Amino acid sequence: MPSLTKRGNSYKIMVSLGYDASGKQVRKTTTFVPPPEVTEGKGRKLAETYAHEFERHCRGMTNLGENMKFHELATWYYEEIAPNVLKDITIYSQTQLLKAYILPEIGHLKLRDIGTGRLDEFVNKLRKSGGKLSGYALINTDVIPLGQRAPIARKAGISAGLVTNLANGKNVRKDTAEKISVALEKPMKSIFRLAYEKKGLTPSTIENILGIVSAIFRTAVRKGMVEKNPAAHTTPPKRDRYAEKPYIDDNQCRRLLSVLEEHNDRQFALIIKTFLFTGLRAGELCALHWMDLELDKLTITVRHTLTRMNGVFSLNIPKTKSSGRVVNIPEELANDLKAHQAWQAEAPQLREHIGQVFTNETGGYHCRNLINAKFQRLLEKYGFDKFTTHDLRHANASVLINAGVPSKVIADHLGHGNTKTTENVYAHVYAATKAKLAGTIVNTLRGELSEGQNGNDEGKEQDGNSEQ
Repeated sequence: MPSLTKRGNSYKIMVSLGYDASGKQVRKTTTFVPPPEVTEGKGRKLAETYAHEFERHCRGMTNLGENMKFHELATWYYEEIAPNVLKDITIYSQTQLLKAYILPEIGHLKLRDIGTGRLDEFVNKLRKSGGKLSGYALINTDVIPLGQRAPIARKAGISAGLVTNLANGKNVRKDTAEKISVALEKPMKSIFRLAYEKKGLTPSTIENILGIVSAIFRTAVRKGMVEKNPAAHTTPPKRDRYAEKPYIDDNQCRRLLSVLEEHNDRQFALIIKTFLFTGLRAGELCALHWMDLELDKLTITVRHTLTRMNGVFSLNIPKTKSSGRVVNIPEELANDLKAHQAWQAEAPQLREHIGQVFTNETGGYHCRNLINAKFQRLLEKYGFDKFTTHDLRHANASVLINAGVPSKVIADHLGHGNTKTTENVYAHVYAATKAKLAGTIVNTLRGELSEGQNGNDEGKEQDGNSEQ
């Protein structure tokens, strides 16, 4: 409600707009002078009407001032708010997206200029061109010798998996190429070529970017710093409802296990087998220590998840309470893990080993990206469809669903907070299972009917015989 104060022949109007980031109250003021020919009562009514219009005008602008820019609001959010509500790894991943996609496009804009329409334009640009990222590949892969990949990765502050991907002809982002160039002490142009221009982002990535923008504005609204969240009604990217993501079926799982039996890297084979038999997430598997395993009881307790920021590994508690759980394993996997533990005890090269179940060459933590890159090469070599290690979790869940295991048991096994999450994520599997119901009912009823009919005939024969 605006305040109205008469001063001589004019009225001073003041509108309170909450508080800014430093806790200072934000006010906007103006002066209204009634026409000279109107009465004092009429003049006050005109002033009240003008005051309400002025308030609506002010409410339509940002409370932090018309000249504040989005990058300033984002800096405030990640310095003052995010550390209290988000995990470090979440802040890291969000700020990476912020720097790569959001700030180059809207960071320089004043808050009053960022409306729903402007964000719709931003979404369309991300969908078509993907912002600022391009792919770079090595001109000559020999620049990264086989024995130097891990040292180069450490010097560049990136994962060994990225360096291995490069050495195998894969592409990396420009910022990664720049880090490797510095580590190799060579000009980027002399060792890298532009593999592809920037391209459109996937709907899920765009939704993540929109979520960051919305969270920043939503927090500012709650703090009374801005009037509304312009991202609230932004049109999300269109998803192809009919495009089905491929999943590893039972036959592919059996073939994969057969391939793993002959694989020369026994630890890698065991990692993939563990993914498939447990449904663990990559961070959960890489965080496993032997103290988390009770192999005689056939259980694995998920206590941590492994994250990597700026080249440094850290153990964190699981994302949700339900993620911390006990996973039952088959005896076959338990025996394989016992053999792996015995091998570790006799491996002198694992000098950095501190009790992890799965390690890199020197006993340090294993990188999930490196595991996934190695998995991609194995699939390509043996002619499998393109999958990721996370798809092994889906395969595990699909097997359980098709076996008729109750949703609650599967949700607990996978670390979902409730069965709704499980049913939503694996809706396609449940739909396929439901499609089999009609046939199962018919086969069962016809079988029972046939047995019952036979039973009746036999009973009649027996009755007839007894009468004789």
